[in-house]
Amino acid sequence: MNECPYCDAFEKGCFEFEKKNNLPSKAYLKNRILYETKNFIVFPTVGQIVEGYLLIASKKHFLGMGQIPKRQYSELNFICKKVRNILTEEYTSPLFFEHGVISEVKKGGCCITHAHFHAIPVKIDILHELVNHFEYQRIKSLDSLKKQFDKGIPYFFYESNYGERYLFEIPEIVPSQYIRKVIAVKIGKPERWDWKSCLGIVELLRTIEKLKGKFVS
Repeated sequence: MNECPYCDAFEKGCFEFEKKNNLPSKAYLKNRILYETKNFIVFPTVGQIVEGYLLIASKKHFLGMGQIPKRQYSELNFICKKVRNILTEEYTSPLFFEHGVISEVKKGGCCITHAHFHAIPVKIDILHELVNHFEYQRIKSLDSLKKQFDKGIPYFFYESNYGERYLFEIPEIVPSQYIRKVIAVKIGKPERWDWKSCLGIVELLRTIEKLKGKFVS
């Protein structure tokens, strides 16, 4: 397995680039974890296209959510509902998405091969932008990600503001951060799609302040 920046960060409590860029201490991973369960962690991501942008990541290393053990999907589904409810209350109903990785080569536009969902509170629909380019199916259960992973074809997972779930097959190589770019362009902030050039630290710190403690049951 290649070295994973998420696994390294979960162990050390800080992403390596945070140290290199002298980011504020509140931006360090150990200080921005909002919620965790037995198998998953919820935290605001660096590269905030908008304030409130969260990631749901597996604690153990898996290439994508399609590779996690099937028994964990009920836990993941519970977390997604919790994230949706809190982001809706504090911001607006979020979109969820994943660039579904199948292997270190077949990444589906993902730049970090560690299982994670994006949850971003923006009131838009990007279904039209995706169906024009990729074959898709409407899905009900997250178990469909496992079936797609077993097929060996990368995918996009997309859940709309209204909880409608879709799975897109990505047979060819697509640009890194593909869905981030689609969202950034659609909301009129195309300059924010690349997290490496737009860290969004101000929005990140605001997200921590606003959501810290909101996930307490």
